[in-house]
Amino acid sequence: MVPRKVGTAWEVAAPAKLNLYLEVLGQRTDGFHELETLMVPVRIYDQLRWTPESRSRSHCSLSIDLQVLSGPADNLLPLDPADNLVLRAAHLLATRAGIPPWGHFHLTKRIPLQAGLGGGSSDAAATLLLANECWQTRLSRAELAELATELGSDVPYFLNAGAAVCRGRGELIESLAGLPRLHVVVVKPTFGLSTPEVFRELAESSAPTEIRRKTSSEQLARLLAALRAGSISTACGWMTNRLEAAASRLAPEILRIKAALAQEGCWGQFMTGSGSTVVGIARSATQARRTARLLSAQNLGTVLAAASGW
Repeated sequence: MVPRKVGTAWEVAAPAKLNLYLEVLGQRTDGFHELETLMVPVRIYDQLRWTPESRSRSHCSLSIDLQVLSGPADNLLPLDPADNLVLRAAHLLATRAGIPPWGHFHLTKRIPLQAGLGGGSSDAAATLLLANECWQTRLSRAELAELATELGSDVPYFLNAGAAVCRGRGELIESLAGLPRLHVVVVKPTFGLSTPEVFRELAESSAPTEIRRKTSSEQLARLLAALRAGSISTACGWMTNRLEAAASRLAPEILRIKAALAQEGCWGQFMTGSGSTVVGIARSATQARRTARLLSAQNLGTVLAAASGW
């Protein structure tokens, strides 16, 4: 994410993300879960814009424009700007910098809600980067990363460009290079899933954490090797999400969507994040667009063809 100046305003595009791999290694003493996940940005974007307000340099406000890219209007859920991560991120940065937050933020929301696509986290990271530029606070990336961790587990990831393996609760980031572009079909059902509810449903394996950690590292290494070799079909065999079974018990529709993607010839089908979005890895951009058109007619929810990358 790179903020750019447009006249007196600043704006930045905030991408969604996909979890190509997600393992839950156990619960931490702080109540969070220890994760190991491979995340890539996907070309579905929210847009955040900041404009100065001449009347006051001590007032900060937010407006939200909800837009549905395709599918039914279930994504047009009420959003209270006061509860939005954008304002929380802005106030947090202002407090760290010792200045009053000011100006007006306008968020154009295109990433589906409660989808496992990281839209709220991406918006929060975009706010930190945008406010750091337009307020000229000059906080370092390390300082921004500290603030990002306070805002949410996925927020630090979005401060970095490209694919990354994230560990801990998400704040330990290993940036990756050399991964191919993936053509995907993204299906967000007409319902969302609560992340805490999915974790509550998760049945912990009896395997000790160290055994699971070793197995996870081996599986992730095989996935990365296949991706770097350009063997997408082989890589799909290693794309797994520990939360998928728990989410499917709460919402069996996830299994129906996976079956529909498989029937259309997608190499891999998996849930991203804590759901409810299901992703199909297509063989080409043409197949992704064709599959998206066919599944849109099946009333499965919001269906999009996209590609990984910024």
